[in-house]
Amino acid sequence: MTEILLIRTGQTEQDSLNWLIYSPQEQEIIASGELLNASHLSELSEKAQSREVIVLLPCDQVQLKTVILPTKWNRKLEQALPYMLEEDIACDVDELFIAVGESTMVGEQHAVRIAMTDREWFEQWLALFNEHHLAVYTIIPDALLLPFADNDIVTAIELNNQWLFKQGQWHISAVETSWLNGYLSAMGNPEIKHFSPANHFPESVNLQAQTSDYDLPLALFAKQLGQVKFNLRQGTYQLKKKSTLWWGYWQSAAIIAGVALASTIAIKALELHQLNTKVDIAKAQVVERYQNAFPGTKVRPQLIKSQINGALKKVQGASDAGFLDLTAQLVDVFSQVSEFTPETLRYDKRRNELRIRARAKDFQTFGKVKSILEKQGLTVEQGSLNNDGDFVVGEIKLRGAV
Repeated sequence: MTEILLIRTGQTEQDSLNWLIYSPQEQEIIASGELLNASHLSELSEKAQSREVIVLLPCDQVQLKTVILPTKWNRKLEQALPYMLEEDIACDVDELFIAVGESTMVGEQHAVRIAMTDREWFEQWLALFNEHHLAVYTIIPDALLLPFADNDIVTAIELNNQWLFKQGQWHISAVETSWLNGYLSAMGNPEIKHFSPANHFPESVNLQAQTSDYDLPLALFAKQLGQVKFNLRQGTYQLKKKSTLWWGYWQSAAIIAGVALASTIAIKALELHQLNTKVDIAKAQVVERYQNAFPGTKVRPQLIKSQINGALKKVQGASDAGFLDLTAQLVDVFSQVSEFTPETLRYDKRRNELRIRARAKDFQTFGKVKSILEKQGLTVEQGSLNNDGDFVVGEIKLRGAV
């Protein structure tokens, strides 16, 4: 994932803005800072290049609500949603922008999670980002990115002299420090996990200090981005990503993948060349041994196997036919196992048995040779194996039909 630029706006254009550049891959802060007000957003234009820009809105400007539905969420209900909310809001529903979240269940009733904010205020911020050439594809209420806690435990963090709270998955709030007593009392003094030092909380509240996770608020929010799928930038306000921006996001990954692919192809080409070289050497050895066994015979390398079988048929019934038949079976072994070197051969004509004393690089090589010969239909017995310095020496018995 590419680096992200997180921008937290104020309630108004005159308020200060917090920003942070974070690397999800390295899980570290690249840079952070504060802008005096929205007119300084152009200072972030260069930092936004090839980074995903995510905007956080103050949660006291975004109201989250869970709406009970008469049936399962569908497109018709989406069209009727504004009218279903008219009795619950104090302003004209047309003045609100309503963003739809996940459908859910409240007990046995169908429901949908929504977020509401002032439409004109929201559009003013979108215009500001566009004016300062900031392509913003994701907008989230800030406190929604607090960690989720079960069992009615509330999570909290301090940001710009306010405490942000999250209870459950869809209940957030922002409270001035001077209002903490009244707010927490109204909530029934819940148990609180706090990610900032809590020096102004009433003693009646049970606090759980998450000291190991104390961090910049925007850094904590950045770590939770993968846990929150909600995006206020939807419907008529959705912004489709341009291909050039997509390339900026994945350019580094694409280059790395290209280099890795090229390296893999080069390695495989080298391995193939080495294998072909070994095959050529093995073929030359087979031809040489065939010429030694049958002097004066013209050798056709592409037909060597047929020539060997033909030569064996010519001597069928001769005293050495069994020996030749067994030794012929070794041809495939020499071509497939380069680290197997025979030292002595002893043939028992009466039992049609060939004993091979050989040297190999390790015990597994003898096992490989035994497996190849058994696949050719031979009866194979492996004798004792012994270490001899850097090699393993042992004996293999091949037995054909008597």
